[in-house]
Amino acid sequence: MKSSFVFGFILLILLIIGILVGLPYAISELKSGSFLFPISFSRILTKPSSNYFYNQPPSATTTPTLQQTVKKVGISSVSRYGQGEISLRASYFSNQNEKVNLTGWRIKSIQKGETIIGKGINLPQFDAAPSDIWLSSGERADIIIGLSPLAVNFRVNNCFGWLNNLYNLGYSFNYCPGGFRLTDLTGLDSACQDLILRAGSCRTPSENDLNKSSYKCREWAEKNMTYNACVAGHKNDSDFYKRWKIYTGNNNQIFDPLHDIIELRDQNGLLIDNYEY
Repeated sequence: MKSSFVFGFILLILLIIGILVGLPYAISELKSGSFLFPISFSRILTKPSSNYFYNQPPSATTTPTLQQTVKKVGISSVSRYGQGEISLRASYFSNQNEKVNLTGWRIKSIQKGETIIGKGINLPQFDAAPSDIWLSSGERADIIIGLSPLAVNFRVNNCFGWLNNLYNLGYSFNYCPGGFRLTDLTGLDSACQDLILRAGSCRTPSENDLNKSSYKCREWAEKNMTYNACVAGHKNDSDFYKRWKIYTGNNNQIFDPLHDIIELRDQNGLLIDNYEY
C-alpha cells in the first residue's frame, strides 16, 4: 500500500516537470505559426454516392437568357387543357428556300423535365422511313401529348381529306383542294360527270352509285378520286404543306397545366424561346 502511494507520487512529480518544461516551447511554436495539425480540413469533402441523385438548390432564381441570334422559331401558343399541345412557328424568312431542322431540339419544362423532338414522315404513304423534321418559312409544328393516329410524326398536306376517309383523323385534318371541274371530266358520260361533281371535295361516290354507273365511270373514279392521285396533282402547289404534327408517344404530361416555364432549346442546348404562364 505504501509502495503504491510512493509510485503514484513519483508519477505526479514527473508530469508536473514535463508540463513546466514543455509548456514554454509549445507557446513559442504557436506564436511562430509553425505548428501543423496532422489533418488538413480543407481536403475533407463530402462526395455524393453514385447510387443517388444529388440535387443542389439554386442560390437564386435566374431568368433564362435567350440566344443572341435572330430567333427563327418561337413558341406561339400552349394549350394547357384537354390533350395538351405546344405550337411552334417558324419566322418568315427573307430566303423562302431557307429551312430550320427541328430534330434534336428540346422542349423543356421547369416542372416536368424535357422532351426531345424526333423524326417524322414528310409525305405520308409516299416516304418509306422517317427523316429529320424541317420547318419552312412561316410553317407551324404542333407538339401533342399522346399517340399519333398514323403511328409516326407526320407533315399535314392539302390532300389529307382523302386520308381522313381511311383513318378518321378528325375535322382538323380535313384539308382538301378544290373539287373537280367539268373540264376535268372530258370523255365521261353526263350521268358520270354529275355523279362526280356531286360527290364533294375529297369524297368518292358510294359503292351503290358506282355500281349503277358505267365501267368507264368507275375506272375513272378509282384512278382519280384517291389520296395518291391528289398528291400527284397538287404536291407542287405553294400551299400544299400545312404543318407538322409531332406526338410524345404516350399520355404523360410534358408541362404543368397550372403554372410553368416552357423553354425551346436547339440541338446544342441553346435557349431559343421561352413561354411562361
